[in-house]
Amino acid sequence: MDGSRLGSVQSAYNPMSEAVVARFDHIVVAVKDMRKALATYREALGFTVVPCGEDVVGTTAAWVHIGDYAVELVAIRESLPQVRWLQDWLDIAKENPPSFVVSVPDLEVAVARLVERGVPFREAESRERLLADGTTLRWREVVVAPESTPRATSPAAIAASGRAPSASPKGQSANRPVLPPMPVLVQWEGGDEARLDAARRLGAHEPHVAGWRELTSVSVLVADPEYAAQWYEAAFGWPRVHDALAGRGVILRLGNIRLELIAPPSGGRVLPPGPHPTAISLRAEDRLATLDYLRERGTADGAGRGVTPAKAHGLRIALP
Repeated sequence: MDGSRLGSVQSAYNPMSEAVVARFDHIVVAVKDMRKALATYREALGFTVVPCGEDVVGTTAAWVHIGDYAVELVAIRESLPQVRWLQDWLDIAKENPPSFVVSVPDLEVAVARLVERGVPFREAESRERLLADGTTLRWREVVVAPESTPRATSPAAIAASGRAPSASPKGQSANRPVLPPMPVLVQWEGGDEARLDAARRLGAHEPHVAGWRELTSVSVLVADPEYAAQWYEAAFGWPRVHDALAGRGVILRLGNIRLELIAPPSGGRVLPPGPHPTAISLRAEDRLATLDYLRERGTADGAGRGVTPAKAHGLRIALP
């Protein structure tokens, strides 16, 4: 579906319309070596981590659950054409989060809004994963703004996405995607409860040894936060939170989660691999105890604010 009417975002945006009912589900972290990633998250970062099975497209995955939300570690198991985009991402971006996933109770309703607002998306696909306990988890998914994702475009080519398009000569189209990175929408077979039941069966909800307790925010790097926020509001209708992020971004409310659309620090530009989710913020049962755990293992950052991407396979973990 090419619903891309890029110039229509201002006219399509209506903050009073009904928002898409949705729940943040997980952030994807692409890793090169699943065994190393499991050891890092379990031993160096103190998370409960459970292998959650294999996808038919050639990947293997593990869940790090923080309540009903998760970090999903994904590695290539078999070099199939369906995961070529992931291999390209790892080659260029190294280990890093390429995307994030939002669960909706009715995919057709969410898609209808995308069509109405002229937001491009890829047609729904049915997916499944054979879980570690022998059961199968099934879902349908829609990739929103596909030309701004590494699934469809080389990561190096999307570095300029997320800005309003500049004027092009008459009759010529822009040669780069201009939408910000947007979530993959999923509808789980059996609903969210089936997805969360699967996590419980695999032991993903067991307490974390380092005391991690609650996910509060997800940060997405974009070239232009205001422009990105207008597209998000047009596509999903999620409300803004009036917190200026020191002028660096826009916050949207996604259920109980703050979705932060943030600009590069110090007025810098977005470099390859381009805009993408970059960080999560977690609360702990005892912040100082969690920080001590990380420091003993050499994974806390120097300022005592959490974990740097270099210590968590590309994901920044803030500990407020």
